[in-house]
Amino acid sequence: MKGPSSEFDRLLEESFKKRQSIEPGSRHEAKVTAVKNDYVFIRTVENKITGNIPIEEWREEVLPKVGDTLVVYFLKENSGDFYFTTCLSGDNLTEEHMEMASQYEIPVLGQMLTEANGGWEVKLGSHPAFVPFSQLDGSLKGTNIAGKRIKFVISEIGKKQNKIVLSQKKIADKERETKKQLLREELKVGIFVSCTIKSIHKFGLIVDMDGFDALVPQSEATYKKNSDLTTEFRVGETLRAKILTLDWATNKISLSVKDFLSDPWSGKLPFKESDIVTGTLESIKPFGLFVRLGDDFSGLVPNKETGVPSRTPLNTVFNPGQKLEVFVLEINPEKRQIALSISKASEAKDRMEYQEYMSKEETSGSVSSFGLALQKSLEKKNKK
Repeated sequence: MKGPSSEFDRLLEESFKKRQSIEPGSRHEAKVTAVKNDYVFIRTVENKITGNIPIEEWREEVLPKVGDTLVVYFLKENSGDFYFTTCLSGDNLTEEHMEMASQYEIPVLGQMLTEANGGWEVKLGSHPAFVPFSQLDGSLKGTNIAGKRIKFVISEIGKKQNKIVLSQKKIADKERETKKQLLREELKVGIFVSCTIKSIHKFGLIVDMDGFDALVPQSEATYKKNSDLTTEFRVGETLRAKILTLDWATNKISLSVKDFLSDPWSGKLPFKESDIVTGTLESIKPFGLFVRLGDDFSGLVPNKETGVPSRTPLNTVFNPGQKLEVFVLEINPEKRQIALSISKASEAKDRMEYQEYMSKEETSGSVSSFGLALQKSLEKKNKK
């Protein structure tokens, strides 16, 4: 049976082994085991050391929950208690700790003061510090950051105008790289994600997807051809999207939001083959005219269906924006193509006018010279 002294020796030996296995400034992954009034208690994943972190480190952030994983840095051991930090702030920003932070790139919390020549003055605990513009992440540039508390790493101590030189960009890059590794495991082509619109362009939408920029191409943002996306979307709007491509080497990600839009081709079309409809001339091409039919559809009038002689340039006869009556020749839902004809629309209108006129002539019992002339003209067109 072990006596009190042997139990004490065992505990002392365990404590010594723990001290040997962990160095001040070392970085660890740890699980949160408890959240109390003054401390968040953690247990390191690799060497199973129990420690604590002052709860004031989460003064401006959401407290972690039991079971959460944190990145922590070991500071010191005192009477068997192991003290860690996630980010040095307040009273913990001692000269000794800042030297350690500089050596091991432990995050420190500073308050932005005023813009200075080439950067910003920062208050780091009770110490003056400075962050050059070049060491601010692009997401902060041009924003109102005066008074904000931001995480930094210490680049230099006392080498430039007796100030501590900081970098926020290193922190942002590290966080982005960590997040990238997590996303690489979570994200796959074909899954759905949430994103927020950052900017709107002719070629598509630039969106923020959990800290990474992604592109929703124009063709994947709407079912409408040549649509003005600024009328359909707004900056700051949240969208659900499907991942189309993922290239982590170049950080190029493309998305589609069309799964969450109503497809005009999936329902009943507002016109059918042989209908005469009014459209708006969208563009003039060497092979014909593209005509907009309402908000959701457009069709092609091939050169031979324009009614214009073959060697006559189309832009000398038609102008974009012009209203045109077109005959629906063919609808191909699979290819989402519509073939149109201006000449057949004109012929059909002439025929309808002729039939209407002739029905009036027949009731009067005579056929006028105009009716006969129109009939001959239509017969001539049909023989061509």
